[in-house]
Amino acid sequence: MGMTIPRIYMTEAEQELVRRFLRHVRGAHTDALVAHMDFNAMNDKWTTQTLHDALASHAGEHRQLADLRLHKAPPSVAFRLRDYGDQPVSIAVSEDEVHVSTPLCEQRSVQRPDAFNEACLRLGPVMPLSNVGLVGNHYVLFGQISSHAPLANIVEELDVLGQNATLAMGELSHLIG
Repeated sequence: MGMTIPRIYMTEAEQELVRRFLRHVRGAHTDALVAHMDFNAMNDKWTTQTLHDALASHAGEHRQLADLRLHKAPPSVAFRLRDYGDQPVSIAVSEDEVHVSTPLCEQRSVQRPDAFNEACLRLGPVMPLSNVGLVGNHYVLFGQISSHAPLANIVEELDVLGQNATLAMGELSHLIG
């Protein structure tokens, strides 16, 4: 809706405080995902192709992304998150943002739409970096990050999306038939 994520510049000491906070909140898993990655702001914006190439390189080292594919029309990157039950993910790069999404369920599989929609709204505040929306006839979990974000931040967004998809499915499963 016209909002973008601001760029925040930090000293090395401040970056270390953020890393310590993330280790505390996310545990050793996040620390392993972003280990040895460059946390400095990028000078160039991501394109679909450059992000695909960077994720392919990262996937080759860390193995949490499977079946990485580049789609030409519309331009996007698709893959599965191994650590989260092979959850399918799609990434689209726009001028200002990298959009990340994963399907939750088909709209027609929701038994009580009003209760489901209310449950989705109540989940919002407890799922950092993620929102629930409708794309066509599918409920999706999505988030976005600046197109200037370093790869480490994008990988963190993917990990958070996987965690939030697991949380959302656990909380919403009784409303899906």
